[in-house]
Amino acid sequence: MSLRILFLGEGTSDSGITTHIRRIAIDYGFQVVITDPLVERLPASRRRTVRSKLEVITEIGGAYELIVIHRDADRDGREPRLREIELAVNSVMPDTPFVGVIPIRMTEAWLMLDERDLRTVAGNPNGRMSLDLPRPKFVETIPDPKAVLAEKLALASGLSGRKLIKFKQRFPEHRRQLLDRIDPAGPICDVSSWNSFNEDLLSGLQRAARELQLGLRTPHARVRPPQMGCP
Repeated sequence: MSLRILFLGEGTSDSGITTHIRRIAIDYGFQVVITDPLVERLPASRRRTVRSKLEVITEIGGAYELIVIHRDADRDGREPRLREIELAVNSVMPDTPFVGVIPIRMTEAWLMLDERDLRTVAGNPNGRMSLDLPRPKFVETIPDPKAVLAEKLALASGLSGRKLIKFKQRFPEHRRQLLDRIDPAGPICDVSSWNSFNEDLLSGLQRAARELQLGLRTPHARVRPPQMGCP
């Protein structure tokens, strides 16, 4: 049987993270079913906080062995975001294992490391203009990675005028594609928050499976010993 995982992002374009949740689970011998509700369809008052999103899920009868919640660190940093997630889960779904996916400062910092992917998503894979991408070890020090990513995509597109204006309007879709295409063995390996996501997810999967094996939840999964780390 499978571990039931609830993924909550900040928006629809965060859904690409589920690709990596599924990949990590499969790599380490877990069978999973991931629920990724369209939080943007919720009333505005019900999608403002992690707690309010979880309350909606419980109201419709969702039951899960593991909760994975994405929150950009923004200016607050990793620890306050983890505490926010912990408080929300403990108040709405107590005793349920959870994992925080917390890029520093924004998820866009993960998406401007692979030049080939940027050019492909921008629709100009053979472009030759210099993109001057940041080095992985320093990408999370950029104050506004969203603006920088949008700039790099526009540059990679080679477009101008009205075509460029229309291109920029598709940024959420470009962002989703880039997130889905992250190479887990590529330059992302040098980004600390990405490594924390991988390690924390594996720990969460192990805990959820262990609780099932102990009979604390409905049995679903079997686990084999993992080995973590980028090549």
